[in-house]
Amino acid sequence: MRIVPIPPPHLSPFPAPPHALLCTLLLTLLVVPTAGARVLSIEVDRRVPILEGRPFEGGISYELIEGRVRFGFDPENPANTRVSDLAFAPRSPEALVEAWSEFVALQPIDPAQRSGTALVDVPNRGRRLILNTMNRVQTDFMGTATLDPEAETDWGDGFLMTRGLTILWVGWQADAPDFPGAMRLRVPRATEGHGDPVRGLARSDWVVDEATEHLALAAPGHAPHVAADPESPENRLTRRRGREAERQHIPRDAWRFDDARVGILTDGPFEAGWIYELVYLAEAPPLVGLGFAAFRDFAAYAENDPDCPFPVERSIAHGLSQSGRFLRHFLYEGFNLDEAGRRVFDAMMIQIGGAGRGGFNHRFSHPGRVGNPYANFFYPGDQFPFTSQKTESGNERAGLLDRARASGSMPKIFQINTGYEYWGRGASLIHMTTDGTRDVSPLDEERLYHLASAPHYSLPFPPDPRAEARPGLFLGSSLDTSSIQRALLVHLRAWLEDAVDPPPSTIPTIVEGTLVEPSALDYPMASLTGPRSPHVAYRIDYGPRWTQGIIDHQPPRRGEAFAIRVPQVDSLGSEATGIRALELRVPIGTYTPWALRLGKPGGSDEMAGYIGSFLPLALRPETRREGDRRPSLSMLYPTRDAYETSVVNEIDALVEAGWILPRDRAHVFTAAIARWNWITVPGLD
Repeated sequence: MRIVPIPPPHLSPFPAPPHALLCTLLLTLLVVPTAGARVLSIEVDRRVPILEGRPFEGGISYELIEGRVRFGFDPENPANTRVSDLAFAPRSPEALVEAWSEFVALQPIDPAQRSGTALVDVPNRGRRLILNTMNRVQTDFMGTATLDPEAETDWGDGFLMTRGLTILWVGWQADAPDFPGAMRLRVPRATEGHGDPVRGLARSDWVVDEATEHLALAAPGHAPHVAADPESPENRLTRRRGREAERQHIPRDAWRFDDARVGILTDGPFEAGWIYELVYLAEAPPLVGLGFAAFRDFAAYAENDPDCPFPVERSIAHGLSQSGRFLRHFLYEGFNLDEAGRRVFDAMMIQIGGAGRGGFNHRFSHPGRVGNPYANFFYPGDQFPFTSQKTESGNERAGLLDRARASGSMPKIFQINTGYEYWGRGASLIHMTTDGTRDVSPLDEERLYHLASAPHYSLPFPPDPRAEARPGLFLGSSLDTSSIQRALLVHLRAWLEDAVDPPPSTIPTIVEGTLVEPSALDYPMASLTGPRSPHVAYRIDYGPRWTQGIIDHQPPRRGEAFAIRVPQVDSLGSEATGIRALELRVPIGTYTPWALRLGKPGGSDEMAGYIGSFLPLALRPETRREGDRRPSLSMLYPTRDAYETSVVNEIDALVEAGWILPRDRAHVFTAAIARWNWITVPGLD
């Protein structure tokens, strides 16, 4: 048995596994040397049946495989040349750039029950979210992410295990948080030819809602770019009152770096209601762009290496939120060809990524940060091109998928966005010109779907009484799109595996008058005030070396804004277009995909991140609040039987249209009855 060597320290900002643990594993590890290419070795720490081998629905028993994978990338191979700073990476004796990560695989124990299709899920900040969204696993995003093969709650209702999918994860994010079960990629750091670390400017910013004396340089929990020289004259701190407001310089003697140089301190403190921004000298940037190559090569290994312990024939990449933006950026950079020139992913399901990419491939990048309506300002992510087809911006003419199309590596693509992404991530730019005057059709190889009025993520139902920010207005939406997402995954698999065309794209459009400027919306409640604006995507000047992945202008120079459009609303104020979930078809209230920062010391008229809002209907006409033009619940449904009849009819329509699966009828119906029972409780009105 060959034990895989522990990677050298320069590959990771985190501690390597303790030697004592390795000694313990000597008797139990299955180590698989690879037969070629760029996965150098696989080290299996654990291989066990899930739920002691009890079958999931459909009679398929699964196993869990966990371990570590070591990569070697050829810096001269054309497949890798777009990795920023690759020329500054240390090389192994074999002239490779090495990295390693954790991996997890789930597959049917019986090879005869394996479908041959892998669902390769991109971890989100080190977490495996597809089990939450598809299997309806209830976990705390801020908690641990270990998988217990004996705990039924870790596997939800087993939806992903019903048709023999192999499910794979591998760490790609070099700065991902460190917690039990996290998945991170350990990469080398950029050094000059004489071995000194590369230096340059990094930037951090913070929206301070509560006064504090300490601000961390990194996004919460993430690994920071450490300050290289606390006394450098290039270290500059400013503050401003709003996103586009003028910056005020803070004297250098009013703040300092902490002892570890991973945060800043003040005797002040930092005051609530301000946006603080630090530009500082940093050094030794990790090669975060290797995340694209690692994700690619792990899937290619499963598809092509005969010694792989989780072999597959084809792969679907899945990404959610940050991970969805990762896949858009992956395709833009042309990473869907491996070092042998083979197409890797046959299909992609890109969820709630909006029009963004991210800080996934430049020097001193922050993969954990992305521009939101009122957080993380002007970081890379909103770059032209946005559409798959070629469009124009100034003197540029390009499409997001130009490299994939030119190389013949185009996968089949679903891009799925909720209403929040139209407000909070510029999703209209995916299918219109940058000036907002014309629609742009998707490619034949892709479908675009809009989940009407849904937030970026849903909160549990019923709403928490403490979330009632104003009378009749709850911050946070429980609109549930999990059944629609599951149905769309089935459609994507059928398109890939059986050549069955999926439903056509379902999005708002300019030509039909359903994709409009925010000022065109007419909400039927006088008390409902929309945000100052949706998220604004700007033309940003990062400096003359931006095409090399280097930001010279810190902070970046802001130019004109791209046009932003949002979906039109119906008579209740919910979005009228796209795939409308049962909550919109048989409503008990209004669902907006946005919420305001109500009660905050600054930016209270700006959008809050990720959550929507919910405004329940009055029970009777006479109990409607002043300015509420919506019908009451009793006007829509004179009796509970009338409500249930509407629920059953609309569920039938959703199943017939292919937006929910027959197996999810009971789930959707039960949730609808819970909504009725909640809103008709005496005293709620």
